[in-house]
Amino acid sequence: MKKHSSLRIVATLAVLAACSRPVATSAPTSQPAAASGAPKHMLFRAHGPKGATVYMLGSVHLLSPDVATLPSVVDTAFTHAKLIAFETSLDTIQMRATEMLSRSRYSGGATLRTSLSPKAIAHLDTVLKAYGLTVDQVNGFKPWFVSVLTTQLVMQRMKFEAKYGVDMQLNARAHTANMPIVGLESVDFQMGLFDSILPADQEKMILEANGPDSSVRSMTRIKDAWVAGNVAGLDSLLNAGMVSSPAMFATMVTNRNRSWIPKIDEMLKGKDDALVVVGAAHLVGKQGVIEMLRAKGYKIEQM
Repeated sequence: MKKHSSLRIVATLAVLAACSRPVATSAPTSQPAAASGAPKHMLFRAHGPKGATVYMLGSVHLLSPDVATLPSVVDTAFTHAKLIAFETSLDTIQMRATEMLSRSRYSGGATLRTSLSPKAIAHLDTVLKAYGLTVDQVNGFKPWFVSVLTTQLVMQRMKFEAKYGVDMQLNARAHTANMPIVGLESVDFQMGLFDSILPADQEKMILEANGPDSSVRSMTRIKDAWVAGNVAGLDSLLNAGMVSSPAMFATMVTNRNRSWIPKIDEMLKGKDDALVVVGAAHLVGKQGVIEMLRAKGYKIEQM
């Protein structure tokens, strides 16, 4: 694995990618087109009873340089906001990347070969060869990490980098502007997310993994849908594959959405504007943050 990027970087990206794409599996081959005249950005706005406006931005945690410049409406939302909220502290996540790498390794003598079925190992062997890797090279790592690793290799091919990601850009801006930064959940919680995925679901991640060419096509569709503000398309691309893994979908997406609603509701009931930046998968769909807030009576517009 030495010929590939640093495992420390991959470990950091494992956390950053936790919700931008919860499952490293094949995405649908097509996506719903954005409606004619529909909003063009993954930015939403809700008004509270005391004058606060809360902007909610669906993030892609890694982007390529060609789409790295954020839309002007995001700049406006940032300018109006008195605080910015991310899923968790990005600064602490980066400082604890080595710990994340440690969590990704098996202990007690377990390995991929002893933990996965022969069918999964055979499929993994085929997939890894397309990435220039072998099962033996990753045998000491858990299935979720192998999925993250192959995703990172595809992102390298597409020139996707964390520094261009929505979160990293806005986190840096907030530091420069001395803007208060808050996390919707603790770093400890988010770092434990991958290990909370059931073994059966981790095996499914391996069985549904694709080679780099297919993954490039999937990630290109996700990027294009995000740029177009295609809410239905992103829901299909990011969340549709979770239908067959309801426990993982609950762990990685819906349960977290519910835990964030009281905190966003508190912001809405205040007097100061705020900007909330979370993975796009959390905002879209019937169980997304936007629909949960609408169920509480808030009127939300896409900008």
